[in-house]
Amino acid sequence: MSVRLVIAKYKEDVSWTNKITDHKITIYDKSDSPIINSIKLPNIGRETHTFLHHIVENYDNLDDVTVFLQGNPFEHIQVIMGWQYFGLPNAPYPLPLTREQLDKMCDKINNEIKHNSELASFYQVVYNAPFYTNGGNVNKHLSEILSENINNLSYSVSPGGQYIVPKKYILSRTKEVWKKALDLLSLNEVWRGYSQEISWYYLFTNKVGKFGNHDEEKYRLDRQKNYGFHHSYNTWQQL
Repeated sequence: MSVRLVIAKYKEDVSWTNKITDHKITIYDKSDSPIINSIKLPNIGRETHTFLHHIVENYDNLDDVTVFLQGNPFEHIQVIMGWQYFGLPNAPYPLPLTREQLDKMCDKINNEIKHNSELASFYQVVYNAPFYTNGGNVNKHLSEILSENINNLSYSVSPGGQYIVPKKYILSRTKEVWKKALDLLSLNEVWRGYSQEISWYYLFTNKVGKFGNHDEEKYRLDRQKNYGFHHSYNTWQQL
C-alpha cells in the first residue's frame, strides 16, 4: 500500500520534498540541468504533459494513491488551506511561505494523505465557460481524447491540475485514452496544456462537478477553522 508524489519540475526549488518522509516521490524535470535522481522530460505541454506521461508509463503498476503536484505547489495549496491558518493576508496570491509555514504544509502532506485517501484536490473552482484563457478549448480537447462529442458549459477545475488520486479513478479510463491525451499534449500546442488542466476532473470522474462560489467557500473555511486536504473545497465531497 503506497502513496506517490509526482512532481512536475522546471526551474523550481524542490528541496521541500526532503521534508516528505512518509511517501514515495518521483520528480520529472524539464529544465536544461535536471537534478540528481529526477527523470528528464522534454519541456513541452506544461505540468499536464508530465502527469500524463507518468500515468501512461505506470498504468499497469500504479500506486494506491498518486498525488500530482507542481514543482512549487504551495501557491494553490495555500489558497484553500486558509489565509487565517497561516496568518497570511486575505489576498488572491499568497505570499511566499515562511520556514514554519512550509514545515506545517509538509507535515500535513505526510500525515493527512493516506493510501486509502479518496479523490481530492487542493483548490477547486468552477469555470463556467469551456473556452478558457490562453486560447483553450476544453470541449474540443476532450472530444478528441474520448472520440465523442463533448459539449459541457462548465468544468470543475483544480488550478495546476493538483489532485490526490486513488488509482481506481485513473483506471476508470483505458490506457489508450490517457495515451491519446499524452499524444495531443506532445504536439506542444499551448492551448492544449490549459485545456488539459481543466479536463482532469472530467476524465477522472466522467462528471462536470458542482461546486459553489470560491469566495463563499473560503469564507466558510475561515469561519470554521477547518483546514486540511480532506476538509476543504475538494472533489471527494461531491462523489
